[in-house]
Amino acid sequence: MKQSYILLKIILGLVALAHIVIGIIGVIPQIPVSIAVLFYGAALTLNAQIEHVLQMFGAYMLTLGILAALAIRNPVQNKFIVYGVVFMLFLRTLQRILFAGQASSVFGIPLGVYWAQTVIYFAVAVSLVTLELKVIKSSNA
Repeated sequence: MKQSYILLKIILGLVALAHIVIGIIGVIPQIPVSIAVLFYGAALTLNAQIEHVLQMFGAYMLTLGILAALAIRNPVQNKFIVYGVVFMLFLRTLQRILFAGQASSVFGIPLGVYWAQTVIYFAVAVSLVTLELKVIKSSNA
C-alpha cells in the first residue's frame, strides 16, 4: 500500500504542478501565452477574444491544480477531488479523440504530438483511479 500511496501522491503532484503553471500563464496577461502554446504545440493567432477565453481557461486550470494540490495531503479523505480530476482527464481524452481532426486543422498541432498527449491524459487518469481505489481498499482492510 505504501508504494501505491506514494505513487498516487506523486502523480497528483505532477497534475497539480502542470495545471497550476498553465493556469497562472492563462490568468496573468503579462505572462506570454506563447509559453503555453509551446506546451501544446499549437499555432494560435492571438486576438482580444482568444486572450479572454485563455484567461477563463486559465482560471479553471489554476483551480483544478490547487484542488489536486490540496488532495495530495490525504488522497483517501479527498477522494472526490481525485475522482473529479480523473473525470476531467477522461472527458478531455474523449474530446481529444472525437475532435482530433478539428484540433489538428485549426491549431496546426502535429498529430504525433496530439496523440501522445492524449495517451498521457488517459494514462494519468487510469493511474489515478487505479491507485486511489487500491489505496482506499488497503486503508479499509
